[in-house]
Amino acid sequence: MSESIARGQGIAVWRQIAESLAADVQAGRLKPGQRLATELELAERFAVNRHTVRRAMATLVEQGLLRVEQGRGTFVNGATVDYVLGRRTRFSANLAAQGREPGHRLLSAGLTTVSGSIAADLELADGAPVLRLETLSIADGVPMSYGVHELPLPRFAGIDQSYGRVGSLTAALREYGVVDYTRRVTRLLARLPSEREARHLEQSPSRPVLQSEAVNVDSAGRPTHHSLAVFAGDRVQMIVQPDGAD
Repeated sequence: MSESIARGQGIAVWRQIAESLAADVQAGRLKPGQRLATELELAERFAVNRHTVRRAMATLVEQGLLRVEQGRGTFVNGATVDYVLGRRTRFSANLAAQGREPGHRLLSAGLTTVSGSIAADLELADGAPVLRLETLSIADGVPMSYGVHELPLPRFAGIDQSYGRVGSLTAALREYGVVDYTRRVTRLLARLPSEREARHLEQSPSRPVLQSEAVNVDSAGRPTHHSLAVFAGDRVQMIVQPDGAD
């Protein structure tokens, strides 16, 4: 049975469809994480063509209400995650404290060199070798942050293999004798994502992300890694703790 859409009333049909789907989300008829009907099914529901449905859904994706997962479909975005930034910031601990299931994925690893501000942050000379890890952090199966981490060599040679085995950078660092590390500095920046970042975060390139750049040090104050984490802006709420808080 098709749903009535008012035509000739000065409100575009695609906008009415978007408002109807948004109302379903707000009323709880569509729940966080739920997969939407296909474009064809929605076109039949509203008695319109698929192009009109596609435009309505694209608008809701732009607004952050829906997300598209390649090869899987379109889903309702879940509630935002409170991400606490303190001297010790751990993705898994943040998620576990909220009853969410954390996950990590190693996307790539390779040797490179650093210079400029990153070299300075790591207390290395320009051109010094590092191991670069590209990672994806996930909450309840939904991508939350895309990360790039540089770790000094030869100190952390092979840590990519440890990461792949234990599933987190914190656990991998323990295998290298770093039982604890803290943030020396965190820099936050709101911006638009690169094409690669948007693809891994499964979001529109026009949706803002929140970039967190951090320099981490061990208990002796020696830099362990430089991290650049890019968070999906509509899935994470940053909470900054006072200095000295853990």
